[in-house]
Amino acid sequence: MDIDELVQLVKKYQINPHFRDEEVSFRCCELALSALLSGNYGVGAVLLDADGQVLIEEKNAVFSTQFCSSAHAEMRVLDRYEACFIKEYPAAQLKLVVSLEPCPMCLSRILLSGIGIVKYVVEDVAGGMVSHMSRMPPAWQNLASLQSFYHAHVSPELRQLAKELSQHNLTYLRTALLQQRSNGA
Repeated sequence: MDIDELVQLVKKYQINPHFRDEEVSFRCCELALSALLSGNYGVGAVLLDADGQVLIEEKNAVFSTQFCSSAHAEMRVLDRYEACFIKEYPAAQLKLVVSLEPCPMCLSRILLSGIGIVKYVVEDVAGGMVSHMSRMPPAWQNLASLQSFYHAHVSPELRQLAKELSQHNLTYLRTALLQQRSNGA
């Protein structure tokens, strides 16, 4: 699927009110599309307060302006949370919704942050870590036991959209990442 088709899918998408995480998960997909259009991985993340109000939303920005290996959507959300909201909003009361299952780096940071609930729209079979938490060292498994991790409750159509966004241009982006590494950056 090309980028123009993805843009049209997002523009035409109708939120299904029968799924409790559909609206915020769709917002993650909009952010993922924005990331793709900026030349980045198609991932978006939204942090909600205890009342379900949006506190922070971010998109992947690894290749924006200058290369930043930690500019994953989840990491950017947590950076902003810790800089601006940590005293006002206890982490255990917050919910993080992500369009793609967090990678090992992001999952480790999420575990250390103490965010109470983490939901992701689509699994990342090539790099996701939530589905492999049982393989983490005991100390990390202990941290994970204090948090809740779920698949977001969304329609199959939205799950497919998130999958398409996360996989778009992946070969090119992985090659760009490897080239960045080989250039010593």
